[in-house]
Amino acid sequence: MEEFRRFAPKGGAAALIDERDAYLAHAINDLGKGYDRVLAVVGAGHREGGIHRYLERPETLPTKASLTEQPKTFPWAKFIGFFVLAIFVFFLVLIAFSGAGLDVLLSAMIWWVLINGILAAIGGVFAAGGHPFSALTAFAVAWMTSLNPPFMAAGWFAAITEAKVRHPTAADFSRIAEADDLNDMRKNPLFKVVLVAALANIGSIVGTFVYIIFIMPILGIDRGRF
Repeated sequence: MEEFRRFAPKGGAAALIDERDAYLAHAINDLGKGYDRVLAVVGAGHREGGIHRYLERPETLPTKASLTEQPKTFPWAKFIGFFVLAIFVFFLVLIAFSGAGLDVLLSAMIWWVLINGILAAIGGVFAAGGHPFSALTAFAVAWMTSLNPPFMAAGWFAAITEAKVRHPTAADFSRIAEADDLNDMRKNPLFKVVLVAALANIGSIVGTFVYIIFIMPILGIDRGRF
């Protein structure tokens, strides 16, 4: 514990040692209300320097709210998701009001389904060595999940299908550590499920940008100036 504190005094030590000691001390105090004695079993590293000190001097404890309050961060994932949806709707509106006709609008929607589906299936699942059923699942849902990030992702559905086919077990965790190289890891059912999820998601994301570039000539947009 002391070595870790010297290595990362303000970052890791503050969060993993000091704040955890304070949180555990609060929990022990709460359990002790109404009882003469409470037996708490904790790790030795947390006992001497932290929990014991806080229990002897409760006034030094930081407030429970400060330990449980979630830091406020900008919701980038939601922002990107709504941005992608807005771009897609924007392109469809441009096509609809450009006088190109219903056939062009329908063609744009079909290409959205095909480009997202193909890149999610072939570029993602097949690259991961996934099952054809997983590829089919990725193809079927990619057009929809690309409009709903981060709430849905093609890789999640493909991974569920892959898990149903491969039947990974808890023993696969240890086999991953025993693998000699990436090829051995790809043969592991559990790792393959994770790889399918990751690569199918990447394929779907790439498909969104490829579609935007592909649709520009239909709208008469110069790629270079864009």
